[in-house]
Amino acid sequence: QGYEGLVEGGDNIKQANWLSVSNIIQLGGTVIGSARCKAFTTRAGRLRAARNLVEHGITNLCVIGGDGSLTGADIFRSEWGGLLDELLRDGQISEEVARQNSRLNIVGLVGSIDNDFCGTDMTIGTDSALHRIMEVI
Repeated sequence: QGYEGLVEGGDNIKQANWLSVSNIIQLGGTVIGSARCKAFTTRAGRLRAARNLVEHGITNLCVIGGDGSLTGADIFRSEWGGLLDELLRDGQISEEVARQNSRLNIVGLVGSIDNDFCGTDMTIGTDSALHRIMEVI
């Protein structure tokens, strides 16, 4: 569920494998879910998200979205060191865990049905949105 899944953690974070991603290419929309997340716009929400990532040993994110998602990713990246320091200071993680997770790598991909990103022929989401519109018409 996007950033909502990062903030909430639990069953929202699970490893993808061949079986879980097989036979979904013909489906429209997003199988992994998508949600706006007010909590992620706050430092407290991003701190919870950082804790959940560290708990799962995740140091690489692929963020697919528009301006809000990609801006959120940039803020999260810029705060990462401070978030880890805060988790360490509060005793939620050890120095070793902070060291192992000291770097957060993020790849941002434009995913917009608007197809409004300069320099691209088609953004992620546009083709399936247009296909569904044509089916309905």
